[in-house]
Amino acid sequence: MAQADAAPALPKISIQIEVPKDSTAKRNRLIRWIVDIFFVFLTLWIPYRTVGYVGGIFDHPIIGGFIGAGIGVWLLGLLMPRMLVDNSEWSGYVTQDPVFGGYMVPYGPGLHPALPWEERNAEKNYSLRVITRSFTLTSPTKTSAVTINGRLFYNASLPYLTNAVGVDREVIEEGNIAFIDSDLIPMLGDLEAEVAVKRTAQISSELNRIFRDTPAVTPNAVAKPEEFETKFGYSTAAIVIDKIAYSPKVQEALDAVSEARKMNEIAAELLGVTKTELADMLKNEIITVKQVKEVLDRALVTSGNATMQLNVIEGDMAAAVANFIGQGGKGGRS
Repeated sequence: MAQADAAPALPKISIQIEVPKDSTAKRNRLIRWIVDIFFVFLTLWIPYRTVGYVGGIFDHPIIGGFIGAGIGVWLLGLLMPRMLVDNSEWSGYVTQDPVFGGYMVPYGPGLHPALPWEERNAEKNYSLRVITRSFTLTSPTKTSAVTINGRLFYNASLPYLTNAVGVDREVIEEGNIAFIDSDLIPMLGDLEAEVAVKRTAQISSELNRIFRDTPAVTPNAVAKPEEFETKFGYSTAAIVIDKIAYSPKVQEALDAVSEARKMNEIAAELLGVTKTELADMLKNEIITVKQVKEVLDRALVTSGNATMQLNVIEGDMAAAVANFIGQGGKGGRS
């Protein structure tokens, strides 16, 4: 069965994502260094001085000092995990500061000082890697509906990672796909289906420009996908339209027309005439559609190769064809 024109191969579309750096995460780093150094000092100094003082009472201040220092090192080992956040590559972490306002605090990849009293996220790290979601949409054009198959690439945004806490993945995916659909409707509405199918690459590039390459929206602008990054903590890395195809019913109709044209070519070849001559013969009732179908059926049954020359045209039909050709293709009803 013949197929409609296939969409051209897509050019390479880069997935636009920067390597996450902790410097983009907003938090007060200086206060964390100061607090951690102060806690280290107190954790080592208090046991050392306390146990050393007790040792001095029993005339063993040096021994008491060593024991106190050992206790301080042991306590520091217990406290250290609360004073540091260690993230693997392409991952982030969110803590909550219940002492100073209950604010959530983002940490990027690497080892970082943290406030010991910060509450830690039970789910641990958030992946900053790109996630792929396939989607299928149906959109109208000037002539008929088309089906769009594509892929959405998105990832958690480190600068807004705190906003990703508690957001369901489905919210992000369905929200972005809804934006894609809303942009495709006016984009394809100005095109005929045949043109849309052939412009898959251009449409894909345009969607990337709208979703990924435009500046963030202003308060007076219509809501766009950039708002997902600031509100929900996820950004669009790329959108790829893999295929724009005719709707199933339209495709069936196109296939039927294409198949009919091919059968017409085969019949003309078997009869030894051109397609135009065959059309005239049918129009002037020199031969009938039934007879043409019989020729095709016999050719297919005999060899399975409908394009071969098959000498099965006999009797009145053969004479009619010969007479038509002999008259220069001007035969008519008698």
